Amino acid sequence: MKKLYIVLAALFVFTWSYSKDLSGVKIYINPGHGGYNGANDRNVLTIPYALGDTLGFWESWSNLRKGLVLRDRLQAANATVYISRTQNRDEDDRSLSEIAEEANANNVDAFLSIHSNAIGVNSGTNFLLLLYHGYDNPTSG
Repeated sequence: MKKLYIVLAALFVFTWSYSKDLSGVKIYINPGHGGYNGANDRNVLTIPYALGDTLGFWESWSNLRKGLVLRDRLQAANATVYISRTQNRDEDDRSLSEIAEEANANNVDAFLSIHSNAIGVNSGTNFLLLLYHGYDNPTSG
C-alpha cells in the first residue's frame, strides 16, 4: 500500500510539472463575500478565537485566500486573470451584478465564483454548486 501512495505522489508531481499553457485564456475569479460582515458572511467559532475575531474562520477570508492562490497559479500558466477583490474589506463586497458586468466587459472565457457555506450554528449540508451558463446548441443563437 505504501508503494501505491509513492507511485501516486510521483505521478501527481510529474503531471503537475507539465502544466498546460493557458496563453490567450481569460478567467474571472470572484472570491465570494468581502469584509467581516456577519450579515453577509459566516464566522465559525474556532479554537482559540472567539466569534467575531478576524483571526478566526470567516467565509470571506477563506474564499479570498483560495481565490488569490488560484489567481497566482493561473497567471503562472500564462492565463489572463481578473479578480473581483484582493483584500477583505467591507468596501470590497461588491454586488454580483457589478462583478458579472465587469467579467462580461472583459469578455472572459470562464467565470469562477468561490463560495463556502460554513454551517456555524445552523444545521445543514455543505455542498458544491456548479452553474453553467451556456447553450445546448451554440449555433442556434
